[in-house]
Amino acid sequence: MEEKDEINYRNLRKNQQMEKNSPVLTDLKNGFYNDVSEYLTKLDKRLEKESSSQKQMLIKDEIQNIKKISLNIYEQREKKILLAAVSKARGGNPDIKNMLNVEKNIYDSVLGLLLESREKNFKKKSTNKQNNENSIKTDNKKKDTDEEKKENINPIILIKKDVPEFIGTDTKKYNLRKNDIISIPNNMSDMLIKRNVAEKINQ
Repeated sequence: MEEKDEINYRNLRKNQQMEKNSPVLTDLKNGFYNDVSEYLTKLDKRLEKESSSQKQMLIKDEIQNIKKISLNIYEQREKKILLAAVSKARGGNPDIKNMLNVEKNIYDSVLGLLLESREKNFKKKSTNKQNNENSIKTDNKKKDTDEEKKENINPIILIKKDVPEFIGTDTKKYNLRKNDIISIPNNMSDMLIKRNVAEKINQ
């Protein structure tokens, strides 16, 4: 009898559909990604030993299908993890009970980055407010504006579509894929958002 947690094409397809239809993370075995990796290794070994060209083709097809499905499951869960981190940073209480250990590391890292960004922005606004209250000269107001620009935090954006490789205004090379999270200068992020290939995930 086939076990629910056993890694094979049929079970992975079930996991994929469940993940797609659920607004929150579905319940997966904690070693899910490791099990998928081990299953693919077994298929590779079977392929090496198989002499029949017809069976080799079947094994190759299974390997490709398993890779595509497992990546799709990962990307669906990845997006939910990022949205949960954003919700938590904004004071929400997201459902993370089914988050795997490796996914919890991603969640904690993103949440930490969001909270750090919010704290810096809050301190910056508080400092500017105090300076504005104590300032009576136009020159001082201009100085405060200049300092605010220097302290500006690059926005964090979520890439919605694959973007062809390009050289940014900071002279760095970028090769962005769907569901990537990146912090880049405002002029570049605004361009990507206007083209509807990205969205901001921090305020």
